[in-house]
Amino acid sequence: MSHADRSRRRERDMSDEMDREAVQRLLGLVSRHLGEFFEGDELALESLGAALEDAEFTADQVQSAVLTLRSLAGSRATAAQAPGDPPGRWSQRVLSEQERGSFSPEAWGYLLDLKRRGSLDAGQFECVLDRLAASGVRPVDVETAHQMAVRVALSSGGAVVEDSLGESDLAH
Repeated sequence: MSHADRSRRRERDMSDEMDREAVQRLLGLVSRHLGEFFEGDELALESLGAALEDAEFTADQVQSAVLTLRSLAGSRATAAQAPGDPPGRWSQRVLSEQERGSFSPEAWGYLLDLKRRGSLDAGQFECVLDRLAASGVRPVDVETAHQMAVRVALSSGGAVVEDSLGESDLAH
């Protein structure tokens, strides 16, 4: 084996080792947040999204972690979801830094619960978020989130729904 081949092989081994360590860190991070959620921290899964963003894992490292979890669960690997595909039914949206400052934790949990129970579909959920962001109310409390969710859920067939601020929106 030539020196160049050995050198390239060592580089690949080092890179593989670094990726393996990153995947282990990522799985540890997921494990810690799931444990915190299990222990009653209702915001643990939300903070997991922020922690993943802060850790700056590569797409390959995240994909490796997902495949590892799937293999442990005994499920077959599936093709990666295309960027334009709608999110899965049980997926949860992660708030951006700006959005995190716009909602009280209780209001965000309330909206996630409405979506989880099927009271709001994904489109309605995003519509509620958009309207609350445009309202200028900071931080959005549970009552305000509830009122907007009711308005969005009840608006259908082009009905005009009157805002408490006197503004009207045309429902789609």
